[in-house]
Amino acid sequence: MKKMISLTYLFGVVFLLASALYFFASNWQMFSRLEKVALAGSLIVLFYGAAFLLDRVLKGAHFLSNWLMLSGVISFGLSVALLGQLYNSHADSYLLFLIWAIPAILFSLYTRYSGFYVLTHILIHLTTYFYLFPSSPFGHWTLANTWIAFGVGILNTFLLLIIKKGYIPSKPLLYLSLISANLLLMVTAFDNEYSVFFTLFYLLTLGLGVYRYFQKETSIFIILSIFGTGFIIIKMFELMAQYVSSLFFVGLLVAATLLLAGSVFLVNYLRKHSSSPHWTKAVFVASVTTISSVFIIASVFGLLSLLMVDVSMVTLFVFATVFLVVPSTLSNWPYPVKYSLMMTGIVIGMIASTFDEFPFVMFFVLAYVFYVEKQFAARFVIYLLFQLNTAIFLGQTLDLGTHALLVVMVLLNVAVYLALNKKHFIQYGAFLIGFFAFFSLTAIDLSMTLHIIYTALFFLTAMGCVYFYKKQDRPFYWVSSLVLWFMLIVQLYYDLAWKLVHKSLLFAGLGILFLMVAVYLDRKVGFNQQSHSMLAGKRLGILLIICLQAGWIGYQVYSNETLLQNGESILLELQPVDPRSLLQGDYVELNYTISELQEPSIEDYGPITIVLRKNTQGIHEYSGVYRFNENWNTPYEKKPGDVLLNGKVTSYWDNTVQVVYGIEHFFIPEGTGLDVEGKVKFAEVKVSDKGDGILERLLD
Repeated sequence: MKKMISLTYLFGVVFLLASALYFFASNWQMFSRLEKVALAGSLIVLFYGAAFLLDRVLKGAHFLSNWLMLSGVISFGLSVALLGQLYNSHADSYLLFLIWAIPAILFSLYTRYSGFYVLTHILIHLTTYFYLFPSSPFGHWTLANTWIAFGVGILNTFLLLIIKKGYIPSKPLLYLSLISANLLLMVTAFDNEYSVFFTLFYLLTLGLGVYRYFQKETSIFIILSIFGTGFIIIKMFELMAQYVSSLFFVGLLVAATLLLAGSVFLVNYLRKHSSSPHWTKAVFVASVTTISSVFIIASVFGLLSLLMVDVSMVTLFVFATVFLVVPSTLSNWPYPVKYSLMMTGIVIGMIASTFDEFPFVMFFVLAYVFYVEKQFAARFVIYLLFQLNTAIFLGQTLDLGTHALLVVMVLLNVAVYLALNKKHFIQYGAFLIGFFAFFSLTAIDLSMTLHIIYTALFFLTAMGCVYFYKKQDRPFYWVSSLVLWFMLIVQLYYDLAWKLVHKSLLFAGLGILFLMVAVYLDRKVGFNQQSHSMLAGKRLGILLIICLQAGWIGYQVYSNETLLQNGESILLELQPVDPRSLLQGDYVELNYTISELQEPSIEDYGPITIVLRKNTQGIHEYSGVYRFNENWNTPYEKKPGDVLLNGKVTSYWDNTVQVVYGIEHFFIPEGTGLDVEGKVKFAEVKVSDKGDGILERLLD
């Protein structure tokens, strides 16, 4: 029951946060700007106030006050996004997440709470991501971006080592830093003039990590192996695209042979050292098998294509089955060789049978291998391939559509799961495949009735599985269910079947209901979970950080309202489109006539200030005068009626530069994009004396 109570509290808090996000993103016109700001402020006060109150009232449930403190920081981020929506600032810009990250960093340093560490890490990386990939038009990747990504990857590597030394006690942060470091260092190794250096650096770092954690940290070793395997395969495809030739594919075969020979030596070495965990050996064999199989398969089809050898798919299927699959199952070859040849034969057979539309034959091959093979990991992979072949067979032979195919996959995997004994390894695969197929039913294009039915069923099923498997103490199942449930909550944000405001009200009701149930059970059962309160002895400092957040919101509201009242109004010509922002809701993306300037002298990125002058129609146009990197293109003295507008050069090509002014997005009520798109022709913008602009309204 104690586990159920903590889960109920968690669901209640998540529902309330989702409700707030959905409500503010809906841009409901019932409230004025200042009333919406007041609502956002009230939400922050609600979470922080509840955290302080419950910390005193529920002495045995400090975890709840900690969650509410974390929710307070999240609600501050929603308020920052709301200000961007109210004053039509740049949607999803890195500044939003940077501002959000500041209190998260302060709380992390002051409270040392793991939740704040994780939130800070996520926000800093979102800041980096949106800086490297701006949501503004014509954002692009440069060599400078590559070095920034490399630097952040190195910082994550150092953070990982600091956590391993015990200076920061947070397991989730350890895995986040590990995954982030690998992703960022991988990104730098492709498509740039220093890719050879970055590739060698990443491989060296990866090799050192594998060597260090080979026998000490199985989980870290598994993650490094997954990234290493993926990197080598992706790099192979990049090289294949650059150097397509018969010699290249022969080289791949040689590389696969050398890899298998080296792996055999290493496996024999590991067998003599019993201290190596079983999972270490299994992961190593899996990585070698994957890389070797991909190399061999790419070589076979690459050579057949280049040499234009006319081989029928039936012949290729027979060859793969008779000379690769069957011998590998009957032999006592070393595991890397055995499984590499087995998987190579199976994949070639599946490709051939799919190409010539006889996938039913693959069922016999897979059934044979599943029966003969005794290793659990290999049989698990065969089960996954069996599911893939089933989908191919149903799609080709019975011509099932996506909807019917997903329903069949759900029912098939449910039947397999129920038919097997508890904790059978195939149950894991059946559970995941069935649940992912079920989740996909909520995302495909269906009638409104079916969509609502599948969404509601998945919502209830996922939540029920979290409770059921948490009570049975089966982490794989309840964690998987919780992750998929969160995925549904995220997906519902972009679901156009229901309005955001309606979903917001539903989640608010569910949040209140779950919290009431949790409190009732808490008092009835006497729930007492040992946890440390982050507020203990730190209330004054925490209040100071909260006041800083309130001060920033107040300053932003004051400065923007002052600009709207005192700024000079100008009209700009535009052309819009209609997307949805990550946090702020629906908005019209605007492209102005001043967004592209014909200026051959600008061949760099940086801040720019342009001079606007009103034409005879009352529209402000670019005068040809600008200041770029603090230098005017021509001697300039401000004339009556001149308006200076600040922007940033984001790209340049063929004597043309793209400029972003921070007024490219106009937030609108949900679902009204079609009413705006293509119908508005002008934007009214308020510009301050310093040249900063705020988009006020759109005009026909």
